[in-house]
Amino acid sequence: MASFRITQTAIFLSIFFIVQGLYEDQAGTYDWKQDYVGKVTHVHWDTSSHGGSGKKLFVATHLNTVASLNSHDGSIAWRQVAEEDSRGRIDTLLYNGNYMIGVQAGGKFVRSWHTPTGNLHWETFLAADQDMIAPAIFLNEDKDSVLVATAGTLTCLKTSDGKTEWEAALPDGDTVQRWYLSLRANGDIAAVGVSPGLRVTVVTVGPGGKVKAPRKLPAQWVQSDTSCQAVAGEGFVCYTPDTSALQFLSIQDGQVFKATPMSELGFSATRDTSLGAVSTQPGVSSPLVLLRVSRTHMALLSVSPTGVSVLRDLPKVEAADVAYEGEAKVLLTVQRADPETVEFTGVELTSMTEQTDVSQRISILAGHGSIDKIFPMLFTKKKDGKLGAKVMMVAQDYSLHCAHKAGKAPWRREEALAYILSVEMVDLPVSENEAKFEDEFGSSKDDILAMLVKRIKVQVSQLHGFVEHLVQRLVGHRHHHSIVSKNDAGDADIDDDSDDDELVRDAFSLHKMIVAVTAAGKVYGMRSHNGKITWQHFFPDLAPFTGQGQEKLLLFVQRTTAHFPHAPQCAVIGVSRKTGNGLVFAFNPVTGAMVTDLPPAGLDLGYKVLQAQLMNDHPDENFLKGVLLVDSDVKVHFFPASMKSVVEREGRNMFVHLTNPESGLMKGYWLTPRGQELVAENVWNIDLQGNQQKVTGVYVKRSNEHVHSQGRVLGDRSVLYKYLNPNLVVVIGEGEEASASTVSKGPSGFFNVYLVDAVTGHIVFHENHKRTRGPVSVVHSENWVVYSFYSEKHRRCEVAVLELYEGKEQSNATAFSSLTPPFSPLVLRQSYIFPVPIARMFPTITEKGITSKNLIMVLKVGGVLSLPKALLDPRRPSIPSQETMEEGTIPYIPELPVSTENFINYNLSMFNVRGIHTAPAGLESTSLVLVYGLDIFYTQVMPSKMFDVLKEDFDYFFIAGVLAIMILVSVMSQKLAARKALKRAWQ
Repeated sequence: MASFRITQTAIFLSIFFIVQGLYEDQAGTYDWKQDYVGKVTHVHWDTSSHGGSGKKLFVATHLNTVASLNSHDGSIAWRQVAEEDSRGRIDTLLYNGNYMIGVQAGGKFVRSWHTPTGNLHWETFLAADQDMIAPAIFLNEDKDSVLVATAGTLTCLKTSDGKTEWEAALPDGDTVQRWYLSLRANGDIAAVGVSPGLRVTVVTVGPGGKVKAPRKLPAQWVQSDTSCQAVAGEGFVCYTPDTSALQFLSIQDGQVFKATPMSELGFSATRDTSLGAVSTQPGVSSPLVLLRVSRTHMALLSVSPTGVSVLRDLPKVEAADVAYEGEAKVLLTVQRADPETVEFTGVELTSMTEQTDVSQRISILAGHGSIDKIFPMLFTKKKDGKLGAKVMMVAQDYSLHCAHKAGKAPWRREEALAYILSVEMVDLPVSENEAKFEDEFGSSKDDILAMLVKRIKVQVSQLHGFVEHLVQRLVGHRHHHSIVSKNDAGDADIDDDSDDDELVRDAFSLHKMIVAVTAAGKVYGMRSHNGKITWQHFFPDLAPFTGQGQEKLLLFVQRTTAHFPHAPQCAVIGVSRKTGNGLVFAFNPVTGAMVTDLPPAGLDLGYKVLQAQLMNDHPDENFLKGVLLVDSDVKVHFFPASMKSVVEREGRNMFVHLTNPESGLMKGYWLTPRGQELVAENVWNIDLQGNQQKVTGVYVKRSNEHVHSQGRVLGDRSVLYKYLNPNLVVVIGEGEEASASTVSKGPSGFFNVYLVDAVTGHIVFHENHKRTRGPVSVVHSENWVVYSFYSEKHRRCEVAVLELYEGKEQSNATAFSSLTPPFSPLVLRQSYIFPVPIARMFPTITEKGITSKNLIMVLKVGGVLSLPKALLDPRRPSIPSQETMEEGTIPYIPELPVSTENFINYNLSMFNVRGIHTAPAGLESTSLVLVYGLDIFYTQVMPSKMFDVLKEDFDYFFIAGVLAIMILVSVMSQKLAARKALKRAWQ
C-alpha cells in the first residue's frame, strides 16, 4: 500500500512539473517588442522607503503616460497609458509617498495612482470647459490637500480620497490660458492668470477658499509661448522674446510690470532663452527661478518684492536644479567636460560652498545633444553621513540618462524611438566572399585563363574564411562588446553575440537594417532580428513637417545594396529649425556613415519644401535615384542637383500633384523644359469644396509593390482583368452637415472617397458616406482600396472595399498610360461589419507579389491582427454557385471574423500606434512587419503559409534513409537485371 502511494505521488509530481514547464510556442523567436514611455516632463524619486533610497522613478511624459522606472537599470516596473488626444494630456504630476496625483486635460480629470502597483486609487472629475494647462500644488507640508486650478475655478481636494474640501471662483475664466499657483508666507494662495494678448489677472485666495479683490493688469505683450513663473508668492516673472527683457510684477501690490532688459543682467538673449522653475519642498515656496540664456549658459535668479537679481551666473552649464536634504539646499549643475563626458557638480546655496561629495563625471556622448533638464535627488550616505546624489537627465534627443552613486554604471533609455515618423527596411550587403563573385567573371576583355585564376582565388578565399570560422568556434573566441541590460530598450551597444559581428545578408534576407527617423531629429539604424541599435545620428536642427495636426519626416532609399560596389544611400528631408527651409541629410543606411559631399549639419535647401517624391524611373549612371522637390512657389528642384541633367537627357513626361487641405483645391502639374529650367505647368484643377469638407488624406500606391497577376480567373475559366493604374490616388475628405432629423442632436458627420488619376485629373470613382465619423484608415494596393470608418447610424465600426477591373478584355497588356486610358473601370464594392475599432491598417508585401495579401490591422484594444484579404472580397456571394465555389470565393456574411489565432502580437499589447511598415524578405512566402508608436513590435507573417521552405519538423534522416535504400535497391536491381540478361543470352 505504501509503495502504491509513493508511485501515485511520483506520477502526480511529474505531471505537475510538466504542466509548469509549458510556455507559449515560439513566443519571441521571430518577434520582439520594445517598450517606451516618451519624452519625460515630470519626475519624482521614490522616497517611501526608509531613508528615501530612490529605488524607483515615477515619471509623466509627453505621450500621456505615467510610469514607474527601476532606478538601477531603467526598466519599466509599471506603466499607465492615457488617451492619445488632449483628454489624456498630463498637466501636473505630484507625489506624496505612496501615491501620485496627476492632473489631466486641463483639470477635467484628477487621478491618484498607487505607486507600488500603478493601480488607480481614486479619480475626480472637475468642471473644465477650456483646454488649458492646469497647475496643481500641495497646500502644506503634510501633503494632505492639493490645489488644482482650472479655467474658472480653484479647487482644494483631499489627497486621501479626492473629495472636494472647498472651491473658489476665479475671474476671466473664458480668456485665461494658464494659471500660475504659489504659496505666500502668510498662508494665502497666490494665483496669476495669463490671457494672451490681453491681460494678467492676479488673485489672492485665503483659507477656506475666500477670494480677495483681484487685480487685472493690461499686458498685451503676453503671448501663448511666453515663459512665466510665479515665485515665492511674492513675484511673477515673464520673459518676452520680442523685447529680450524680463517682466516683473509684485503679487502683493504691483500695478504695472517692471521691465529688466537682459543686457542689464549681463546676458545676451538667444532663441533658446526662457524661464524655468526650481524644485521646491512641499508646502514651501522658493524665491529662486532659473534662466536659460542659451543651450550652454544658465543663471540662477533671486526674486524679491522689489525685483529680480542674479544670484549665480552659470556659464557653460546646460541644466541646473535645486535639491534638498534636511537643512541642506544644494544647487546642482551639469556641463560638458568633453565630447564624451559631462560633469555633475553641486554648490550649497546657504554658504555658497562646493559639495565635492556629490560631484562626479558621467559618460554621455555628444550625439545626444545638450542636457535639457535634470531631476536630482540628495541623500545622506549611511557610511560616513555625507551627502550623495542621484540624478536623472533628459537630453535634447529625448533620451534619459541616470547617474547613481560613484562607481555604479549609468544607464540610458532612447525615448526618441517612441516618436518614429518614417521607417524603411534596407537589405544588408552580402559578405566579403560573396561580393567577390561580382569580380569573378571580370570584364568582357578577360580571357578564359584570367577568369579561371579569379575563380580559384575566390574559392581559396572562401576556404580560408571557413577554416577561420571553425577555429573560432572551437577556441571559443568572443568579441568583447559591452554587455547591455535587456531592459534597456534604447541602448546603442550590442551584446557579445558572435552572430552580430558582421552586417551581412543571411540566406533568405530575413535580417535587414531598420532605418527609423524620429520627431526628435534622431535617426537610428536597428537590426531587424533583435532590435539592437547599430548606429544613430542626432540632427538638432532637423524638425518635421507639420500639417493637419500631424508631423512628418520624409525618408527615401535612393540606392539599395544591390548595386555593388556602390554604397547604399538614404536621404532624410525635413525642416530647418533655424531658417524654416528644407533640410536634407544623406547617409549610408547600413553603416550610418554620412555622405561626405554634404555639410555635417545638413544641407539647407534655401527654400520651403511643399512636396517631395522619389524618382524611381530616373536613376543615374551610378544607380542613384534622385528626389524631386517642389517649393512654395511651385518651382522644381532636384536632390542631388545632377539629377536635373538625367531627367532632361531622358526627356520623359513627369507629372506632380499638390493638394491644399485647407482650401480643398487639388492641382496637377506637368514638368516641361523651358530654356535652362524645368517648369511646372498647371494642367488640371479639382475643387473638393474646402468650405464644406477638409481633405484628411491622400494615398498613393507603394513604389516597390509587385503585381504578379494582371487578371483574376473566374469559375467559368474567363479572366477578369484588373484596373492597374499606377497613377491612381485615393483622396479622403471629411466634413459635417446639419442633421435633418429632429431626433438627432448636433451635426452629422460624413466623408467622401475620390479615386483620382494624378496625371489627367480625371475622377475615376467617387463615393459618399453619410452619418459616419473618422478617422478614416485607408489601404491602397494593386487594384483595390480598403478603408475603415465608424458608422454613426448603426454605431459600429465598418470596413469597405473597392475593387477596380477593366472587364474581360484588356486595353493594353504591356503598359498603362493615363493619356490614353481605358474605359471607366468596373468598380465592385462591399461593406463589412468589424466588431472592434481599428486604429491603423497596412498591407503585407512580398518580393514577387505571388503570395496572397493580408491586412495588418492595429486594433484600439491593443491587438495586431493579420486579416486575409480574401475575407474582404466584394465578389463574395450571398448564395454560393457552382462557379463561385470552383473559383474559391468565400460565401458572404456581413461580419468579419476576428480570430484570436490571427493576432500576431499574442499578449504583447500595442497602444498609441503611429504607423505600420511592411517589407519583403528573400522568401516569397514571408513578409516582415514593424508596428511603431509608443512601443515597437517586429515580427514575420506568412499569409500563404511557408510554401517555399521545408517545415521545422521535416524528418531529414527518414527521407535520407529512404533515398539511400532506393539507390541501393536500384543498384542491386541493375546488377540482377544484367546477370539475368547475360544468362538469357547464353541459353
